[in-house]
Amino acid sequence: MAPMKTNAAFFYVAILVILLVAGSTLFLRSSYFTIQNIKVEGLDQIPQLEIDRLMSSAKGQNIILVDQESLRKKVTLHPLVKSIQFKRQFPQTLVAQVTERTPVALVVVPNGVVKVDDQGIFLQRSEGWPDHSYPVINGVTIPDTAGPGQELKLPGLEAALLLLQESPSEILPLIGEVYVNPIEQITLYLTSGVEVRLGQAQDWKDKLAGLYQLLNDPGYKTVENGVRYIDFTAAKPVIGR
Repeated sequence: MAPMKTNAAFFYVAILVILLVAGSTLFLRSSYFTIQNIKVEGLDQIPQLEIDRLMSSAKGQNIILVDQESLRKKVTLHPLVKSIQFKRQFPQTLVAQVTERTPVALVVVPNGVVKVDDQGIFLQRSEGWPDHSYPVINGVTIPDTAGPGQELKLPGLEAALLLLQESPSEILPLIGEVYVNPIEQITLYLTSGVEVRLGQAQDWKDKLAGLYQLLNDPGYKTVENGVRYIDFTAAKPVIGR
């Protein structure tokens, strides 16, 4: 009789497991877990309404089964969205943590400027001057067909952005304009009005470190008001007055 009792016990356990699984599945798929609220965090430049529209399709979906990858691809089509992560706040709230693209420079175009990030992504075009000040990149031609979200693969722009990336944080606020000529030689115009001729390079760290050291040299500070240009194209910097 023992084998029959064992088989019966196994049968009842199996039925119980099936019922629990089926019940759990029905519960998890019930309206109790339907997304009713979407909370967006991390916005500074992007209007909340724009992200709400891109995520509107998530409302009404199951918070456990919602296709996060599809939603991520949709939201990152926004030119100012760099990345997005999702968190679930059970039972009915989906949280979106947005990382925005940050402008690092303005590229001069006819009748305005274009904001770009450190990867050369076209962020926004403006006919007026933005409230926040960024270094201005001149000498680069952005095609008329370019638009928000597009990565601008322009050699002159890449050279200018590399320079800005390698600039010491103390120098960045002093850079008013970065001019790139057709052979990618770079000239800086400091906010003080001084022209800095850097020439051409694959690595700007040494020249920029030398520039920072020179600008803070006590001897330079005594003649700073009369300086018109600093030439770093030679072995040693030349100061022109």
